Amino acid sequence: MNVRRWLTVALITALALPQAAFAVEYSLGIQGVEVADFPDVRVSVTVPAELLAGDRTAAFSVTENGEPVEVLAEDRLSEPETPVDVVLAIDTSGSMKGESLEAAKRAANAFVEAMQAPNRVAIVAFSTSARVVAPFTADDGVLEAAIAGLSAGGETAAYDSLVAAAGLAAEPGANVKGIVFLSDGGDTMSRTTLDEAVRQVRGAGTPVYAVSLPSYEADATVLDAIASQTGGRQVAIADIATLPDLYRDIAEEIQTSYVVVYRSEQPATKDLEITVSAVAGEDRADALAVVTNPRFGEEPQDAAEVLTTGPADLFSLVGAVTLVGFSVMLLALAVTLLVVHPHTTMDQMRFYEQLRVGADGLPTSDDATGDGLRQRMVGVVDYVAGRGGFTGLVRQRLERAGLPLRPAEYITAHVSAVVIAGVVVQVLTGNLPVAIIVVLIVTLAPMLYLDLKARSRMQAFEEQLPQILNLIAGSLRAGWGLLQSVDMVVQETLPPASDEFKRVQTEARLGLPVEDALRAMADRVGSDDFAWAVSAIAIQREVGGNLAEVLDVVAATIRDRAALRRTVSALTAEGRISAVVLLALPFVEGIFLYVVNPRYMRPMFTEPLGWLIIGIGLLLLVVGSLWLVRAMKVEV
Repeated sequence: MNVRRWLTVALITALALPQAAFAVEYSLGIQGVEVADFPDVRVSVTVPAELLAGDRTAAFSVTENGEPVEVLAEDRLSEPETPVDVVLAIDTSGSMKGESLEAAKRAANAFVEAMQAPNRVAIVAFSTSARVVAPFTADDGVLEAAIAGLSAGGETAAYDSLVAAAGLAAEPGANVKGIVFLSDGGDTMSRTTLDEAVRQVRGAGTPVYAVSLPSYEADATVLDAIASQTGGRQVAIADIATLPDLYRDIAEEIQTSYVVVYRSEQPATKDLEITVSAVAGEDRADALAVVTNPRFGEEPQDAAEVLTTGPADLFSLVGAVTLVGFSVMLLALAVTLLVVHPHTTMDQMRFYEQLRVGADGLPTSDDATGDGLRQRMVGVVDYVAGRGGFTGLVRQRLERAGLPLRPAEYITAHVSAVVIAGVVVQVLTGNLPVAIIVVLIVTLAPMLYLDLKARSRMQAFEEQLPQILNLIAGSLRAGWGLLQSVDMVVQETLPPASDEFKRVQTEARLGLPVEDALRAMADRVGSDDFAWAVSAIAIQREVGGNLAEVLDVVAATIRDRAALRRTVSALTAEGRISAVVLLALPFVEGIFLYVVNPRYMRPMFTEPLGWLIIGIGLLLLVVGSLWLVRAMKVEV
């Protein structure tokens, strides 16, 4: 019996404790912050009706930059000092058909009835687009007629409705103290992004009272973000029958504001972070606002700017700081290297016609100061890249592509473009994933361009090669020497063959053996066919024989290999087209979906899970492309 009694007492205590120990937290609505009488700051707030239920009174406290400050006065204004305006934004999309829209109409009529003249109401309806169905007016008949004419259908342009409401707040003579935003689902059709819509509402200094109807499509997280970032509050109701009572409470809340005056500590900070708290019984409501510190002599801010920093904002900030820091590091490294005196070597004689070497071993120029500095920077990059082993690789790629650039010039331009593009995109967009993608594109695009140009140049050379070998063979039969035959090729052929053989001719006249000059040309061009022809020439020069006949045989073999290569290309054409389609399809489809429905695709670029999906997708695309290349590659 005693055990049962103790269990009963424990159960009663467990049921009673939550009601006494756990307070309910609400959000205050901040209608404005005035600093004209600084250091006295005047904050206008609205208190949720639930907090004042049962004729309770609220006690206010204020903290400034996290430190408690003295509250000089707290007054309840039963009537606003000036007539207030309110915008009702009502969801009329297809999901609102039936009872939801009827409840919204009843609630809107209850709100209009609760608003006392000369206070005014405007109505914005949104479905596929946002439209103002009633401008600001205190005429109940006009408002009731506009409400009665609402009908449901279409998509949901929720963010556009906030922009339309902010536009009404910006009208001359408007004194908007609240936007009552009602929706049963997420945005699916807006041309405006969430960030832009919130920015415009915050610019109008208008809090948003976001009301979420019970629906599987409701996005409470977005509504809470809109409310918290504009100084309003978010309310989710479980029963639409309570919607008219909620609207009456909101109307009373907006029309009954409190003015809290406190004495600022005048901190030496650019902004004042003001937290206003109201406590009634066990319940509590808070709001955070940020205004410019008048001590800095800037224009006072009449409207409060609510400070909300989410993970995405923090991540973007860290990304911007990282990119800027990386750029500063590169600049500091370049300035440091300007005073480094590398050892002068004979390698600097490679470009003696373009540079002169000073006493310190760094390149100098007799040109203008700007050009001299550019040459000095290029010389430093050449030194650093040479120490790292990149100069030879870059030189080979540039020579095969036929570009008249020195490796140091190309590396300088490439690195500068990558850094500048990354920093500019990050600063303009504030989106780190986009900046990273741009950096990758700017990094890879010049490399791909060099490879494509080198491949195209090599293919053009190989198409000329059989005719070139026949021309050399004919010249040899006519009694000319090998160097004279090379001169004939220079005169009778077109680039790129004429350019390469002209370089062979020049090197041979400067004393390099013709075989060595041709071998260097084969390495420079990267053509296996020409490498075999050069090997045949070198063997014949050592062992003797009819070189003209050897070159004819090599030319015939190259023609047969080219014909076989074209046959293989024709047979694998379908596979190559399939590979292009499969690799391009994800990007084309992604761009199409982003244009048609940005709301659907936006989380892919703003959420960590979306970044992970993009990374995995790109990795699978790389693996698939490598597999397709291997499957279609046939050695000839």
